[in-house]
Amino acid sequence: MARVAVIGAGVVGVASAYMLCRAGHDVTLVDRNSGPAQGASFANGAQLSYAYGDALASPALLGKLPAILLDRDPAFRIRIQADPEFFVWGLRFVVNALPGPFRANTHALIEMAAESKTLLADLQADLDLDFDYAPFGKMILYSTEAAANATTGLRALKASLGIQQHVLDRTQATAIEPALDLYPDPIARVIYSPDDAAGRPDAFCAALVERMRARYSLTTLFGQSVTSVLSHNGRVTGVNFAAREPLACDIVIMASGASVDALPGRDRPFGGLWPVQGYSITRKATVGAMRISITDLKRKIVFARLGDEVRVAGLADIGPRCIRFDASRFATFEAEAVAAFGATFRQEVVSGSHVWTGARPCTPSSQPIIRHGSLEGLFLNLGHGTLGWTLCLGSAAALVRLVEG
Repeated sequence: MARVAVIGAGVVGVASAYMLCRAGHDVTLVDRNSGPAQGASFANGAQLSYAYGDALASPALLGKLPAILLDRDPAFRIRIQADPEFFVWGLRFVVNALPGPFRANTHALIEMAAESKTLLADLQADLDLDFDYAPFGKMILYSTEAAANATTGLRALKASLGIQQHVLDRTQATAIEPALDLYPDPIARVIYSPDDAAGRPDAFCAALVERMRARYSLTTLFGQSVTSVLSHNGRVTGVNFAAREPLACDIVIMASGASVDALPGRDRPFGGLWPVQGYSITRKATVGAMRISITDLKRKIVFARLGDEVRVAGLADIGPRCIRFDASRFATFEAEAVAAFGATFRQEVVSGSHVWTGARPCTPSSQPIIRHGSLEGLFLNLGHGTLGWTLCLGSAAALVRLVEG
């Protein structure tokens, strides 16, 4: 049994801690925030997109790049930064958007997502966590038949991996999800993935941490910033903190993209991570709110039903390393959300409603970094981008195989 420090208590760090505890290790979960899932995992899109784990860098996005750079795409925004690491990341992103790399990256992501799906089912059968889990599928709305037909090859790849997807017309889709009657724009085709799901990642993390404390004697150190990894003769011996004594351990898992500066210099993934900023709103659901998760491709906005609320998320802004809330960007996003499915959620701000923005550290390929560090006992599990919630358990399983291999 090894003493393991997992740095980062978002969905990836919590999932990593769970899989390590289950494997018999003595785990301490560390985060600079006061509790789990208070960063990028707090209020993301909430969709568990097992059938839609497509890499962000794609031929379709590459074709839109001129319009994005000219601010003509409402969903994406790129602000070029005078930063060598930004240019390295951007060049790698463009290379990964070519057809061959995109297909390979998406294949790998879908396989990891499939393992995540299986592991979540096992976890729920064992622990029955309460996080507004909704295994009712997902619908992707296409405004033109040509746009839907352009996904034929990708759907064939997914079908070869066992992914169920059904092509429906609007009438067929509305019979399954009546909330589509509230959508004001034309719908040419709907791709329906019945095995997708949704759930609150923050509630999942909070509930799983409590179960790990009870079942595995998990130790947590919240409100503590890690400053460096300690080592001796090339092997991990512990971690240093900004405001408390060091923690001795045999293994360190870096699962926080925001904390990579604590890694030895040679382990920091230069040009391998960059924040992609997104926004979300969570409002009380109306009587006609959707039961099935919906992605409006025209607006690049996702909608997920979470208990008595609707979570709406969107935008992918690539720019400064340190993000801030942009009121004008949020206003654009909220207006588009209301135009699409405003009838499914309360417009007025009521108790429990919240607005969120967060940075999702993303790799150029969208494949997470899961590898050994330069020190014996140091491992990385980083860079899940917009797919962290979907991939967290699968990437944690891959990490444990690496640790124990």
